Amino acid sequence: MRICVALFCLFLCLNLAVHAQNRAISTNKPLIDTSVHENGLFNGRLSTGLESKAAEAKKFKEDSKAFIESLGVKDLGKKIVKTTKKKLQPRDEYAGIKTEHKLGNYGSGVRMTVEEVNVVKYVEDEALSPYAAEIFIFDPSQSRVVSIPTKDAKNAQICHGPFKKYVNQKLIEEGFYFMGVKDGRWETYGPENELENKVYYEKGYTTGSTIHYYDTTNKKIKEIIPRLYGKVRGTYFAFYPSGSLKEDGRLDDSVKVGRWREYHEFGSGGRLKKEWKYGKDKFDPTEPLLIQERDQQSKVIFQAKEPISQRKPLQVPPMDSDDEDSEDEDSTEDADIIRHTSFNVLTHYFGLTKAPDLRFDLSAGYFNIPLTPPDLDV
Repeated sequence: MRICVALFCLFLCLNLAVHAQNRAISTNKPLIDTSVHENGLFNGRLSTGLESKAAEAKKFKEDSKAFIESLGVKDLGKKIVKTTKKKLQPRDEYAGIKTEHKLGNYGSGVRMTVEEVNVVKYVEDEALSPYAAEIFIFDPSQSRVVSIPTKDAKNAQICHGPFKKYVNQKLIEEGFYFMGVKDGRWETYGPENELENKVYYEKGYTTGSTIHYYDTTNKKIKEIIPRLYGKVRGTYFAFYPSGSLKEDGRLDDSVKVGRWREYHEFGSGGRLKKEWKYGKDKFDPTEPLLIQERDQQSKVIFQAKEPISQRKPLQVPPMDSDDEDSEDEDSTEDADIIRHTSFNVLTHYFGLTKAPDLRFDLSAGYFNIPLTPPDLDV
């Protein structure tokens, strides 16, 4: 019996070995039939009802893309654009120009003022605008920022970069300078740090100002019409083709106000040509007055006289024609109260600047007693 079992096991092993040798050995992965998923899960035996929607969505996408391309539009859609990180400007530079920090202070007590300002560090970097009549500089002798004519800017510390002004340790003004003129945003603050005013400048002129040029390359300025808060307001400038100032003055809502000056293009002793005086604001109906006119040698050829209405009255002591009646009416004990006034008669009546110091004491009571100057022998 045992022999039969052993022979059966041996026969089974030989049979398995023969089948193993006949089978081809393959290293390829078995193919997976994915067609069963087209009908849904478990070959359609479990369906979600959304299998047909995928084909419709694919077809709609293809039709839409073909329609957009037929209109000539390509690459429709958002593209992710990698923005480079903005490079921070060094603290000792403004607009690519090296600067040097200055600290000024003046005043005392509650009016103690401190100014933080930057100036151009190297002289070779200075490039002043030929159309700037005045520029701002830092004056070490006064320890503060001041404005000077552009022609006097030689060897000056020209303001360029951030500026801050403190009064009694409170910030009241801040802004930027560009080669001595205001640039960018300028703000002023009140005592409670509230914003009082904000103005934008563009290299000396308020942003939005109208600039007309002589040439098509926009290098020779003809005139600058200032604009502030949408209205023509500020300082107006006109220039000759050579760049010399031709006319300047203030405008208030397109109306000339204050003093206006006209200039000769060239002049040996000065370039002032005419000076006009207009009303104080746009509501002042005063007619313009020509104050003076000069020739190219700066010789005055016309000078307006001061209007009588603007002359100050002489401070003549009050005189009472009824002297005797006044003395009778003021015969009280208070009439003995006397005030003494020093009075230089020659200087007052004859306008002498170097008159001898002849002074007299004028007596007068406080109750309607007249001031009577002494008689003079002429």
